[in-house]
Amino acid sequence: MGMGGFAWVGTVLACVVTLLWSVPASAAVDGVLRLSGPGTVVDERSSTITITLRTPGGRAVPGSRVKLYTKTAGADGYALYTAVTTDAEGRARVSVRPRYDTIWRASSSAVVGVNAAWSNYYRLDNVPPVAPVRLPSAAPKPRRNPPAQPRATGSGANGVVTSIPDGVWRSMVGVSWHSGCPVGRASLRLLRINYWDYSGYRRRGEIIAHRDSVGRMKNALTAMYAGRYPIRRMYRVDRFGYSKTLRGGNDYASMDADNTSAFNCRNVVGRPGVRSPHSYGRSLDVNPWENPYRSRDGYVPNRWWPSRSHPRVAWRSTSHGVVRAMRNNGMRWTYGSGDLHHFDAPVSGRVAAREIMPCGADAVSCH
Repeated sequence: MGMGGFAWVGTVLACVVTLLWSVPASAAVDGVLRLSGPGTVVDERSSTITITLRTPGGRAVPGSRVKLYTKTAGADGYALYTAVTTDAEGRARVSVRPRYDTIWRASSSAVVGVNAAWSNYYRLDNVPPVAPVRLPSAAPKPRRNPPAQPRATGSGANGVVTSIPDGVWRSMVGVSWHSGCPVGRASLRLLRINYWDYSGYRRRGEIIAHRDSVGRMKNALTAMYAGRYPIRRMYRVDRFGYSKTLRGGNDYASMDADNTSAFNCRNVVGRPGVRSPHSYGRSLDVNPWENPYRSRDGYVPNRWWPSRSHPRVAWRSTSHGVVRAMRNNGMRWTYGSGDLHHFDAPVSGRVAAREIMPCGADAVSCH
């Protein structure tokens, strides 16, 4: 081919390129951008969102940069999650692992002949890994409802025992611990552990216990976790403030919140001047709302539950799974029906006996 031929080919190519890049906006078609995928995802598991970009006629649109945005359902404003590029089939797939109900939307960039586009709104609901607790419709609800605790960390119960951190100790002093208590900071430990809540989700709770008993509590709570026996919440009792009546952490408020707790240097409920076994850090209260305590003035914190049981959260005999989980790990259901939610980690010796049963054999009034 002569020089004239090359010049002719170059002119044609230049014209083609010019035509491609000078297509008027009115000649470009709108992109049809769509998000699809399952409507639910089990908490702590992944789900895939499929992004599809087509022309109105159904032709795949490759090479478009797509930005994927998300927000928690009920929240204001979207945040950029990631950006991907559509493949030869006009698709892109994104793996997500949301911990809450979420709403998603995407935007695509313009490519030759196809305008930028926004997608549909796509909702992905987070569902619990295990079945929520079903309580009788007539069952009273706890009088207090603190915020849900943080989601679980690590696999399984993942119980971790440490000495008492400075920040935790500052929260305890003057509330659940004060001058004159029979045990000090050096004898106490912090246990952080995962549990199943009543909604079927894994949460991370914490209790304070004596260093010689915290291992048994950890093992018992781990057994409850393995058996999927739920706990409504597990805050340190100092969260509920000081009680002048009890001269320690406000156990009335803790029970009203159905809070599982252990150490609390205070008086026995209904027995002024008598030190509670919780003062030594060897006692554990589990789900007190559904498993009331029989005081001299009647059942606390409610009078509806004592005559009723529940296969997962309310026990009335030693055959219940929670009582067995406790017993198999060295925790004694000391008072039985007299204090349904109370378990102890026994230690030998007369001094230890006075710690666990400071009221003697009086099961009615030694909470």
